[in-house]
Amino acid sequence: MDIMTVGDIAKELKVDRDAVTYAVRKANIEPVGRAGIVRLFSGNAVGTVRQFIKSKRQYRKEGIVCTA
Repeated sequence: MDIMTVGDIAKELKVDRDAVTYAVRKANIEPVGRAGIVRLFSGNAVGTVRQFIKSKRQYRKEGIVCTA
C-alpha cells in the first residue's frame, strides 16, 4: 500500500495542492495516519480525488450551478 501526502497526490495528478486539499475535505477522505502534522493517505485516495476533481471540472464546463 502506497502512503501519500496531499502534495504527493497533487504531483501525481498534476493539479494544485489546494485543489487536492479541497477534494479531500469535500469527499470526506480520511487519512490512514499522520506524520507530525502531515496527513497520510492510502494510494486509493488518488482515484477518489481524481474522480472528484474531474466531476467538479465537468460541472464548470457545462455551466451547472449548485445552489446547495
